Amino acid sequence: MKVLGARLRALRAEAGLSGAALAQGAGVGQPTVSKVENGRMVPSSDVLERLARVLLLDEAASREVRDLSA
Repeated sequence: MKVLGARLRALRAEAGLSGAALAQGAGVGQPTVSKVENGRMVPSSDVLERLARVLLLDEAASREVRDLSA
């Protein structure tokens, strides 16, 4: 979980988004983004897909993130 969280945090930073902006775009609460990034929660596949969409991840990066969540 911590590897997934660290990767999502890095992708969010690369996208220039705050945790709140990512949460709002994905339709989840900011605490959800924080818990995922800090390795305290594994997101559902739906939430992970929405986060990836907001981060504008290409297929390879989306697959990487999905694999890390497994």
